[in-house]
Amino acid sequence: MVSSAAFECLDPQKIVRCFEGTRVDVLGQLRRWLDGANAGDNTVPDTPIFWINGSAGTGKTTLAYTFADECRRRGIPVTSFFCSRDFAERSNPNLIFTSVAHHLAQKFPSFGHRLAEVLQADPQLATASVPYQLEELIINPLRSTRDSFRLCLIVIDALDECKDEGTISIILSSLSRYVSEVSPLKILVTSRPEQSITSVFSSRSGHLNAASQRLVLHELDLGIVGQDIKLYLSSAFRDIAERGRLDSSWPEEDDIQALASLSSGLFIFAATSIKFVDDRNDSDPVGQLTRLLSGKDLSPSVQSSPYHHLDTLYMQVLTRAFPDISIQLSGRLKMILGSIVFLQEPLSPLSLGDLLGLTPSAVRQTVVHLSSILLLPDDDTRPIQLHHPSFVDFITYSNRRCDAKFAVDSEKQHTLLAIRCLEGMQSLKRDICGINNPCILNSEVDGLPSRITASISTHIQYACRYWMFHITHALISDTLIDLLKEFCTKYLLYWIEYCSLLGELRNTLVGLHAVKDFLLVCALGV
Repeated sequence: MVSSAAFECLDPQKIVRCFEGTRVDVLGQLRRWLDGANAGDNTVPDTPIFWINGSAGTGKTTLAYTFADECRRRGIPVTSFFCSRDFAERSNPNLIFTSVAHHLAQKFPSFGHRLAEVLQADPQLATASVPYQLEELIINPLRSTRDSFRLCLIVIDALDECKDEGTISIILSSLSRYVSEVSPLKILVTSRPEQSITSVFSSRSGHLNAASQRLVLHELDLGIVGQDIKLYLSSAFRDIAERGRLDSSWPEEDDIQALASLSSGLFIFAATSIKFVDDRNDSDPVGQLTRLLSGKDLSPSVQSSPYHHLDTLYMQVLTRAFPDISIQLSGRLKMILGSIVFLQEPLSPLSLGDLLGLTPSAVRQTVVHLSSILLLPDDDTRPIQLHHPSFVDFITYSNRRCDAKFAVDSEKQHTLLAIRCLEGMQSLKRDICGINNPCILNSEVDGLPSRITASISTHIQYACRYWMFHITHALISDTLIDLLKEFCTKYLLYWIEYCSLLGELRNTLVGLHAVKDFLLVCALGV
């Protein structure tokens, strides 16, 4: 169960409700879908699934969060799993149905009792295959307790941010198989239009096609979306003006309209623009807005891609922060940004510095002027996070507009992280937590979590969990092979002991198998 994936637990600095008065039509469609059958509205198809499909930056997660929160306020039970590539557990598709089942058990006691019986009979279900999890942990308990259920919303947000595309398809295929049996559950799914997802929803051989309503955000009328964005911008600029005691006529209506037009329907463009203008490191909102609107590449473009303007905005943020970046600083910036982008769990400036061989102040000073795109905490022990995953696409994809001084090569970055993980794990040793008794079970060790925290620094814990992932995405070199040989010869048993303390042995075996297969493919050159 992943409690951090529930909408109630999301970071309020990253996820907020839709601005009042915006997204009225979309939220109305969701209400009619949820309430239609109970409200006696025969004009609304009684479908158990609603799929919101939208490209990056169109506001899918904000909509999902807003609707989940609205249902909670109405007294409708909500269980949710908000996927995120920034967190390993929230990007693990194998944890979605187990988390949903756990939350349903909390909200419906009869379901909970039945689920407890199922798990007592087969404790391994929590690590079973995804289709088996759905059948045994949700569908079968629901069959025997359906009469005690009432309308309940399940939200699975940003499904495309799960790491395993194959498992994503299996999740949807499993839902397709049992979709006629999920009532009175209603399932809201949001995602980018990735092939692994659209193919299942569009398949004529499956049941999702007929059993779901769908909404494509990037195909909505730009006039309506533009008005919503303009409303959001007007309010945000008003707040900036009041805090900065600026003239009430700032900014002019034409400037707001120009910025709304440049957004091309992407709410992330508007949100990033506001962060850029309100950057406390500059403390010059008037000048920042002028720079934003006067940028030569921000004028209306004949290019059809909406990401043209978003990419240019990201470039403006970077070049504004680093107007004359040196080769040395460029290298350090790409190393730090690349790590933030590809880490499987966010790290603090302190832990990231330890992993990369930098001081916390070096990490912080390098990215301190990037508050428009990064959530940089005041405390060096709290994690650095991206405001939006669209920045990952911008800084890593070669067909985007990112300048070479800032662009990150994914294979080189994973190679660096793999090397740093292997080097860091050379600090592992036998009985690192000082238990002094190899015969007792982990459950019998007093204060084991505290022992782990005290004995093993956060960046080494990260290295132990994720070195295998980074290797399977790296460029294989003599340096990496030599480090891997040394690790296997000297530190492998210490690492296995640590993974046992964490309860991660199953994942360890899966990861080692993936590394073996990857190295075999590299050796064969296929």
